[in-house]
Amino acid sequence: MSRISLKFRLLEAAIRVVLPSAGIVLLVAGLMGLVSFAGMPLLEAVRCRQWIPVPAQLEKVEVLPPDFVRSRPLPALAVRYRYHYENADFTGERHDLHHGLDTAGEMLRRLEQLNDSPSVTAWVNPKTPEQSMLERSLHWTVVALALPAGVLTLLGAILVFAGMVAWNDWRPGWRQSGGK
Repeated sequence: MSRISLKFRLLEAAIRVVLPSAGIVLLVAGLMGLVSFAGMPLLEAVRCRQWIPVPAQLEKVEVLPPDFVRSRPLPALAVRYRYHYENADFTGERHDLHHGLDTAGEMLRRLEQLNDSPSVTAWVNPKTPEQSMLERSLHWTVVALALPAGVLTLLGAILVFAGMVAWNDWRPGWRQSGGK
């Protein structure tokens, strides 16, 4: 019976535990980024194509700074507006598909546009008039943030796969001892 060094056993155990654990963390973080920055906005863009434009009056416009504690890595545009639809008055607070997230330059441009005229167009869901937003277009700079998230997802998947291979197939100690 051959003896396998403690160093080799520790390395094998580390590969079997660390690779899949790190892979799962990266996979989950990457998937969350993909869903947040690309998946949900793209799905919302398709859903809101049937919404109806109605005139609205702005009540509040402000830029919220990035807040990593609240998972907001970019500045966000916070708005409040009133609109009238089918004999009822409503208040909306959604600016766009990305919930106001955008780069600092685009944020300033949108802020200037909104401050220039208090009258804007709100897009209203005809089935649920409480749902509305001011802008239905995608911000491709925000969608591009899904690319690093995709890389994290791919790296996580590779690490999980490598950990599975290490767990199931890579057993030199087992082969050397004759399967016992």
